[in-house]
Amino acid sequence: MSFSSDPAALVNQLPLSIDFPKDQDKFLEILTSLYKRIANSVNNKEGGLYNLQELYNSQLYFTPENTQSFRNVYRFTYDVVKLNGAPIPPSATVTFPHGINGIKSATRIYASCTSDVPEFFTVVYPDVKLNETDLVFTNPTTDTLNFVYLIAEYLKV
Repeated sequence: MSFSSDPAALVNQLPLSIDFPKDQDKFLEILTSLYKRIANSVNNKEGGLYNLQELYNSQLYFTPENTQSFRNVYRFTYDVVKLNGAPIPPSATVTFPHGINGIKSATRIYASCTSDVPEFFTVVYPDVKLNETDLVFTNPTTDTLNFVYLIAEYLKV
């Protein structure tokens, strides 16, 4: 990771040092610019909390009608093996209600898996998906999966 106080080079990083001028107008200008950069960095940070409940993940997507208006991205994490009540057998497909109201579109859906070999890997569409009411997961391997954590990130109506 590189650090720079050059705002044109890295707009989402804060300066390491700043010299405030004694002139009140210039001071306010620099302070306002610094605040905007801090707010932008905080607003663009993705939260790393993966609870088994719906939450905001701090990502924002534009609204098609007004690209200056943004919508929240929601995250829901599922323990698929726990929902199934047992490890997922080879090539098996399991389906469970996802419990999400008003899903509009997906931003990212994937599953992190651990097999009994052990192998650690990530699965995406078509082996993991949401439909209007359910989450659908298919074990793409010839091994039993002991851990499957499905992470769904989506926009709501």
